[in-house]
Amino acid sequence: MDDSIDAHNRCFQRACFAEDEMPVDLLGLRKSFAGNAVFWILVFCSAGLVYVVDKWVNVIYINIALKRSDLADAHCVQVQQNGKHLSLEKVGSVNVTSGLVASGFGLTALNSQEAVEASPPVDQALRLPVFTFKHHRFVYHPQLDMFVSVGLWKDIDWYQGKATGALGLTQEQHAQRLELFGKCLIDIREKSYMRLLLEEALNPFYVFQLASIAIWCAEEYYYYSAVIFAISLLSIAATLISTKRTMRKIREMSAYACSVTVVRDGKRTVVDSSDLVPGDVFELSDSQFKTVPCEALLLEGDCIVNESMLTGESVPESKIAITAVNSRVLQDINMSAHTFSSEISRHMLFAGTHLVRVRGGRGTYCSSNSTSECAAGRGAATHATAMVLRTGFNTTKGMLVRSILFPKPTSFKFYRDAFRFIGVLALVALVGFIINTVNLHRLGVSASRIVQRAFDLITVAIPPALPACMSIGVAFAASRLGKKGIFTISPSRINVASKVAAVCFDKTGTLTEDGLDLLGICVLSKESEGELVELAPNVEDISERSDHPLSVLHALATCHSLNLVDNLPVGDPLETKMLEFSKWTIDEESDELEAASSNRKNAGVKPILVARPPSQMTLSSDDAITENNVIGLPVVSRSSHKPVLVLRVFEFSSGLRRSSVVTLASDDPSSICAYVKGAPESIKDICRPETIPANFQSVLDGYTKSGRRVIALAGKQLADVGQSSPNSAVIQLARTSVESQLCFLGFLVFENKIKPETAAVLKELRDAKIRMMMCTGDNALTAVSVARECHLVSTGTWVFVPHFVSSGSNRSDSVFSSEKDSGIFKTNVLGLAMPRVCWKDALGSNIELDPSTLEPFATNPLDAVAVQSAADLARSGCYCVAVTGDVFTHLFKQSSEHSDICKRILMRGAVYARMSPEQKADLIERLQEIGYITCFCGDGANDCTALKTADVGISLSEAEASVAAPFTSHTKDIRCVVELLKEGRCSIATSFGCFKFMALYSMIQFTSCCLLYVYNVNLSDGQYLFIDLFTILPIAVCMDRSKPYTRLVPRRPSASLTSKKVLTSLLGNVVLVIAFQVAIFFIVEAQPWYLKPRPDDPSDPDSVPNKCDLSTALFLFSLFQYLFAGIVFNIGPPYRQSAFRNYTYLAAVALLVAFDLWMLLAPVNGFYSLFSIEHTKVSWRFWILGMAVVNFVACYVGERFIFPRIAMPLAKTLRLVRWGLLSTYSRLRGRDTDVLYSPFKSAADIEHGGNLYQVEDNWETAGLWSRLGYRRGRKEYKILLEKMAGGSSWH
Repeated sequence: MDDSIDAHNRCFQRACFAEDEMPVDLLGLRKSFAGNAVFWILVFCSAGLVYVVDKWVNVIYINIALKRSDLADAHCVQVQQNGKHLSLEKVGSVNVTSGLVASGFGLTALNSQEAVEASPPVDQALRLPVFTFKHHRFVYHPQLDMFVSVGLWKDIDWYQGKATGALGLTQEQHAQRLELFGKCLIDIREKSYMRLLLEEALNPFYVFQLASIAIWCAEEYYYYSAVIFAISLLSIAATLISTKRTMRKIREMSAYACSVTVVRDGKRTVVDSSDLVPGDVFELSDSQFKTVPCEALLLEGDCIVNESMLTGESVPESKIAITAVNSRVLQDINMSAHTFSSEISRHMLFAGTHLVRVRGGRGTYCSSNSTSECAAGRGAATHATAMVLRTGFNTTKGMLVRSILFPKPTSFKFYRDAFRFIGVLALVALVGFIINTVNLHRLGVSASRIVQRAFDLITVAIPPALPACMSIGVAFAASRLGKKGIFTISPSRINVASKVAAVCFDKTGTLTEDGLDLLGICVLSKESEGELVELAPNVEDISERSDHPLSVLHALATCHSLNLVDNLPVGDPLETKMLEFSKWTIDEESDELEAASSNRKNAGVKPILVARPPSQMTLSSDDAITENNVIGLPVVSRSSHKPVLVLRVFEFSSGLRRSSVVTLASDDPSSICAYVKGAPESIKDICRPETIPANFQSVLDGYTKSGRRVIALAGKQLADVGQSSPNSAVIQLARTSVESQLCFLGFLVFENKIKPETAAVLKELRDAKIRMMMCTGDNALTAVSVARECHLVSTGTWVFVPHFVSSGSNRSDSVFSSEKDSGIFKTNVLGLAMPRVCWKDALGSNIELDPSTLEPFATNPLDAVAVQSAADLARSGCYCVAVTGDVFTHLFKQSSEHSDICKRILMRGAVYARMSPEQKADLIERLQEIGYITCFCGDGANDCTALKTADVGISLSEAEASVAAPFTSHTKDIRCVVELLKEGRCSIATSFGCFKFMALYSMIQFTSCCLLYVYNVNLSDGQYLFIDLFTILPIAVCMDRSKPYTRLVPRRPSASLTSKKVLTSLLGNVVLVIAFQVAIFFIVEAQPWYLKPRPDDPSDPDSVPNKCDLSTALFLFSLFQYLFAGIVFNIGPPYRQSAFRNYTYLAAVALLVAFDLWMLLAPVNGFYSLFSIEHTKVSWRFWILGMAVVNFVACYVGERFIFPRIAMPLAKTLRLVRWGLLSTYSRLRGRDTDVLYSPFKSAADIEHGGNLYQVEDNWETAGLWSRLGYRRGRKEYKILLEKMAGGSSWH
């Protein structure tokens, strides 16, 4: 977290959280006695209305009852973001010493010694303000004069590489740190049902419902009021139960405590894990200790842990203790970062991870350098100990839980427009309120009745059931997804999925199977020096040179970081396949290991494991140990079928893309060898050039282009190790010395099979014109080959891969074959000109892409075929690019200089290879910046960041880490993507249809009420009840039950309720239903039998009965209007199945039509009395039926054929009027106001800073009417597609 504070404004501070890059402002506030009194008086006088409104806007109490204060003296801290209120947090206090705060935060916050030197004496007691925001705990730092997160605290000894001594913390140190950091628990306090009920009841939706119920009860509409009240109670109860269940589930997942043995004051004490604090040293050896309760650094021993809870990867990870060699680990730990580098993670035990195996050891690391202290604290026995680094919500698990509790807010146009539209309905209600108030006053109606009628209009114009009906469709979609094994923690994202335009897939485990099949090994030929032979499918087929000191078999059997659990090797599946292929076995307990460990010369290293060839027998104990033995191993005759000991393991580094081991053959103690495996481009760079076979690149390209994964093997003999200092020769080996000047040994070739469902799903997405990309950490050519095989890149599409070309040189190096050069190109430390990127055909043709425009051209102008092919390719646009992580970083970190090419790469990119987790998330953000609604589908640790960044993230992992993604699929293939997009489109179409239906329903009822209010008449309680409960609610619910369409269509549904088509449709239907109701009003008044409504008591204008000819006609006619509104707006294909497939809806409509016809044409006295209906002539009833049929035909024809066609001309006309009025207003005011995208302006006037994507290409030549069709605010990627060759078919 970065903090800054204005020196002249001590009440304000800015903070930024690194984990989510969320900048917030902290404002200090103090309570004012007078202000508090005024606020609560206002609450009392307003009967609580001021309190309710304050809960919505969060400004009344702050502005009245609080005043600004210095942060040091604040009673409360207001947290804001971009000027908007986020939270108001109470400030508490902690009692700590100044030394704990100054030494722990000074260096972290200032990165200097100044804060420590300016600190008060260490033993001075301080009472410091503290507050918590979103489980971030902040403490006030008196020297820095600002709040700092306790997660930044770092012991001053850690800066010097010293861990807590063997005697542990003192009791006083522990008490101080416990006060500062709090309990070592990820404790989520469950809100009581009463508090949840209060928060839910104060929701504006329920407050409006409560006000509506009060109005209805005042008008004696008791039945409907009771029903709505019951529905509201059930809705609140369901929400409370669901919220409580979810919070309890998260709490059970996150909260964990156990007994742990901790070292304090030199004594081992069993305490509860919640009592742990940073700096505590605790034991891991207890067999009952299975789950790590905090984030800790391993000091002694080694562990195998299952980190699937955090990463989603089921492969156990090996953890080793820090040693004197890697003691800089503590110094390099950045407490402000939310993740650790791989070099640090290999020593870290993360909170919530499960211990698979723990082994004790006597570590070489001791912070105090005191032999007496080590002996007092540890003794002679072996232990597995760790030191606490972070606790509670400061741990990685705590950050994961926090991301679940406070997910990234989504801004979806549909939800914004829905609130705006409700505001429009409120405005309509206000207009009706005013008009009818004037009319009722003219009739002499009492003030109380006028107020009742006016408020009744508001509840009619804004139906209280609108939000509930709109959310039902999302609930049904979530239920259907659950039945298909797709679960969500954010149902609102289902509607967002409807607008997904780009989908990024991880490769391994997502598009392809999880496991790898080892096809064979390709080694150097014995006969042909410097050439690689054909692939050997079996280990018996490997032909090795007898005079060579290195052995490919030894490399296969030892170059891994596998561990034994229950006598079975566990670890990376690739390494497991290697060991299986070699047919060797590994052992962690043997005579060889014991002999090596107990030898007096082996004080600095203990062999990790022994690899045995097939049918290898244990060596006899009679074997002698000679003085020439470097580490005291049994001497046996030299043979390739003797055991090999692994002395050191340098685990896989994602930065270096390789791993290595140091081994010793048991038959030759003087032969210590190093074996390295990794990405071919990485291994080639560290091998001696003369050992690289001539056909290295051609063989590599051959395998990668066919979709195979290739791992290179290399090694060397460490001839001089142990000669000068046998005690520490191996342990002091640096990784750089081991992984240099190697001898190339061969290629391991793996096959990663594509999942059976992958190709069909990708074809369905392509047919829907949804852009697809692969985002993987694998080799570029391998990724391209897989993309072709699964048809992510369509047949006939050219793929170009990037190469760096150094300035002033004709030499080019592929970024996927030269790690060294790419590093130089990126840093440019010598001040040389930055390199450029060139794009070459993956298949090796003579066509490249222009680095500035990505336009194809022939490298040889004399090659007529290539020139013609390049021209055809440029014209068709049937090509894409494969981007590597190095190129991505190189170009996008200088995006200001390469903004145009970056956008072109984003539009042309189909494969993104060698991408780190951060680069994957960065890619998603870049796509979002140009307007794409993105979806990311992946599994495992490498995808967690991208899953959270994408608008729609789908995890294929069931591990707890997957809860950070909005969606989780229990089906391990990408079919879930199509199912989610179908349900999203169905849900948004349902929400649109339901919204339009509810809006039209409110306008129908609003019109009926306004017409009846002319004579101070209203619908009866029975009529309201039948309309709202037995007509509207069944239709709305049954409409929402429609299932998604069987396939995805190219056109995505609109997400804007204010789009021209939606508004034209809705307004057109509103005009029609109002016109027909007004027609009924005048026609019924013209009937000879019509009786004008009059008061029962001439002296009381309020005594007009609701039962009359006018209310009967409007009620019976409006019943059919509600029905055909549900029919007209029940959208079917292409996003939902036809209404004829929704049998529940058909049954509901059929029953209502039959009942309404029966009530209209065959009157029953009981029903007429219940609904306050007058008996009328049969001919008049058929008049009503005929008018209803004509109204239905008009609305249906208008919705299907007329309104969509007049939407654009109407929008153009309105734009012309708007721009004309704005221009006239500007001239009258004497100002030349810039009207953006005005059709009267030239393209040059509209462009901003030369941005070529702001206007259309044909703007200048287009006429006024055509210009009016260009709308502002178009997503940038759509404009880029139109400008891109072949963009109309590119997806």
